[in-house]
Amino acid sequence: MRFDDEEFFEANTININRLVTKILILLNLLPPVFIILNKIHIFSIENVFSLKIAVGIVIFTLVDTILVFGCGSERLKSKNLRLYDSIQHFAKYFGLFGAAVILGILGTHTHIGIYISYALVTFMSCLYYNRKTSLIMSIICYLIMLVSLYGKSVARVAELLTLKTAERDFLSYAAGFTVEFMFVFIITYSVAKRSKWALDQAMKKNEQLRKTQFEIMQFIPKILESHEVFTGHHVKHTVQYVDLIAREMKKKGFYADILTEDTIEIYATAANLHDIGKVHIPDNILNKPGKYTPEEFEMMKSHPEEGKKLIESLPKIKDGTFNEIALQMAYYHHEKYDGSGYPNGISGKDIPLCARIMAAADVLDALLSWRPYKEPFDIDTVIGIFEDCRGKHFESCIVDAVVDLKPLILLLAEDFKIKETSDEEKEYKWRQRIAEGQKKKS
Repeated sequence: MRFDDEEFFEANTININRLVTKILILLNLLPPVFIILNKIHIFSIENVFSLKIAVGIVIFTLVDTILVFGCGSERLKSKNLRLYDSIQHFAKYFGLFGAAVILGILGTHTHIGIYISYALVTFMSCLYYNRKTSLIMSIICYLIMLVSLYGKSVARVAELLTLKTAERDFLSYAAGFTVEFMFVFIITYSVAKRSKWALDQAMKKNEQLRKTQFEIMQFIPKILESHEVFTGHHVKHTVQYVDLIAREMKKKGFYADILTEDTIEIYATAANLHDIGKVHIPDNILNKPGKYTPEEFEMMKSHPEEGKKLIESLPKIKDGTFNEIALQMAYYHHEKYDGSGYPNGISGKDIPLCARIMAAADVLDALLSWRPYKEPFDIDTVIGIFEDCRGKHFESCIVDAVVDLKPLILLLAEDFKIKETSDEEKEYKWRQRIAEGQKKKS
């Protein structure tokens, strides 16, 4: 079963990485605050120590900022996705490690009490919804704080004048800290485990809802088929043609940044709605057995606008992304690349990509399918028509995709013809009888 979890966790990692970077940036305020507090005799911290802390914080912040915001740019992502993901994964640990080290250094000073504060880093690791990350950071924080406690004990040697006392001092601190750590670790691990479980349950329910929504969308052709069999069949065909064309374009490197697996899936599903506006076309026109009069054709040309209105009333699916794509397909699929289409006569890339692909699928099926007024065109004739329409009706890269898909398109068209032509012929004969009956009455 496919979830959108991978995409979600990737986005979450990036967002939390940026949050950690911002926290590191805020930590740069600590040294100036220490110096000010020293001046007014609230803290007793040497300025040299504050400067050392300042250098450490600046180094960690600078490197982390470069990793997250510099190497984590959309430009790098588009050029080398694997490198981008690797850097983000490394930055996840580097930022948390930097915060732990800074807390550890602060903890070495005899006049600064850093104890439970180290747990903030382990708690922050829970935001990644990954038990492994939380486990690793808990262990790292524990080790850093042990070193910090030992450093504090050694610093007390100057006061205690005996290393033996310092070692005992450290062991005393370490024993108490270990007990504290065990409680923190149990809580942190439980939080990480529980939050991941809760998130998985939510995503499963979301996936179920998404599947239900898409199944409803795929039911649309059946509704249209009960209203008008040709349109119902046409919609089912175009869903597959849209999927084929989009994948071939991606394969060729056309619009690879847009045509992701998720986007192609939405395109194919949204294609179910591209002719939904035809439900508002009067039956006497929609079911007419012959060619349309100019007036009737003008009525048919209203279906993109009607489709747009219907889709605008849909509840949001996939945060509205599906709705937007479905609307664009329904409203713009009769636009042409040279601007000679309808309803708005827009041209080129002003036509949304999904609608440009939908237009090709729409025409492709119309040419390859049997209709009362025409026999299906052979595949070579269809390819020739697409070549002639290059840069006119269709974008060149879409034509290239259709040309290279010729064998697959032929197989699909033949399969549709075998399964559906007899039903369409029966539908046509029924329409003729209805039309003849109406003539006799008049």
